[in-house]
Amino acid sequence: MSMPEIPESKHRPTLKQAVVDLLESIALEEIALSHIVNAEAEKVQAFIGGEADFPMCSSYEELIRFNRSVNQVLDTVLMKEWLLLKKLENVMRIDKYQDCEFCKETGRGGAAEFIDEEPMSEDNSEE
Repeated sequence: MSMPEIPESKHRPTLKQAVVDLLESIALEEIALSHIVNAEAEKVQAFIGGEADFPMCSSYEELIRFNRSVNQVLDTVLMKEWLLLKKLENVMRIDKYQDCEFCKETGRGGAAEFIDEEPMSEDNSEE
């Protein structure tokens, strides 16, 4: 089975643009997660009450159910944070792929050489 070929496109981003887009997506997801954690904190404060007298809780079962609910949300946020960390590590590692087949075929070094490169237009032709 051969590798799929991506057709040329004049709207293809440069490597620098792709890295910036990936970093922006990580930042936006981090902001979203911070909003979720803040909402959970407000929910806990409302549940506990201003006097820490648990005005909404009438039984231990409700307290345990509430605790499990908050724990589940925070556990999900923690898993998402781990995935974002792995995504960030992969983005930061882009420059280390200097010996890829494309680089060997084109004679280019690594990702660092592409970072400052402008997107190629169809008008550019080698002389």
